[in-house]
Order: sequence, then C-alpha cells, then structure tokens
Amino acid sequence: MSRSTLKRNSQFRLVYSKGAKVAGKEVVIYFLRNDGDKVLPGYVASRKIGKAVYRSRSKRIMREAFRRLSPRIKEKGLWIVFVAAFQPKGKTLKEVLEDIEGSMSTAGLIS
Repeated sequence: MSRSTLKRNSQFRLVYSKGAKVAGKEVVIYFLRNDGDKVLPGYVASRKIGKAVYRSRSKRIMREAFRRLSPRIKEKGLWIVFVAAFQPKGKTLKEVLEDIEGSMSTAGLIS
C-alpha cells in the first residue's frame, strides 16, 4: 500500500507561501485548498528537533495522529503540512493528537 503524501520541495514551498498557517503548542500546520480530490499530508521535522532518530520519531507520531483524524476531515482537495515543534522525548501520541486536533478544528478542517 503506497501512501499519498507531499513529496516535492515545490509542493511544500507552495503550501508555505500561498496557504494558511495555524500554530499549536506541539505542531504548526500549514494548509492549502486546491482543486484536487485528495487530502495530501506532508511531514517536516527540522534539525532543531534533534538527530535523525528524533526527527523520524516526530514524523511517525504526526503521521499516526493524522491517520486517526483523517476520517473527520470535511473537504477534499487539501494539501496539509505538519511541522514538528516538539522534542519526541517525553511526548506521547495523545498529547500531540490533542494539539493537532485542536489546531485543525480551529482552522475549520475537521468536524
């Protein structure tokens, strides 16, 4: 099973420049509405998060949180970029999930 995600640098830059931003405590969410029929997520963890192990862990946590929230997304044709603003040490999936859920509902992306 292949995952449909944002992959190209140009896609991320387009979401950053033309999209909207919602900042939570743990995750910053950028999103852009388009004419497509899919919701495509992208995950970013900069080197400020730490070494590769911690960056990968952060992305896995965000990926799982999105997987749990994706059935509640109201509309199709969205590109969403999740930027980690947390150290995965000591953070649970529940904390990150609640933060992403709150940010997405503030943005009007989920019901």
